[in-house]
Amino acid sequence: MTENADADATAGPEANRPPAGANWNTGGVQVVGSTVYGPVAGGQGATVRIGTDTAPAAPAGPEALRAAAEALRAALARLRAERPGAVADADAEDADAALAGILAETALDEPREGPLRRRVGTVVDALRTVAVLAAAVTGLEAAFAALFGQI
Repeated sequence: MTENADADATAGPEANRPPAGANWNTGGVQVVGSTVYGPVAGGQGATVRIGTDTAPAAPAGPEALRAAAEALRAALARLRAERPGAVADADAEDADAALAGILAETALDEPREGPLRRRVGTVVDALRTVAVLAAAVTGLEAAFAALFGQI
């Protein structure tokens, strides 16, 4: 330490430059005459992260898609029983068949994306205009998207 420590502390970056001809490390961490225990990072944009990695989230499984298909199939059946004609018969039959296909496909050990994508698309096309089923249709789409991405 020098006699005028306050002046050295406020001298700015120029005061911290090494003397002419000295080795100046500008790209990393340089430790001379001591030992460093622990992580060290140096250089522009360098970071040190301390801690443990959390386990990655388990990939979305077909269970959510299956549950959404079961819920929508039950809601469709209930709607048709309570309000005949609320859904066109052809649309209701197409949707029900596609939902049955989704249930069959999600029961497999490795459900296939292509058949599920087509069946979910069929359900969405058949029931998109039925307001009382909108939330259930959106749930089916979201469950598919979590498993394979957008339709």
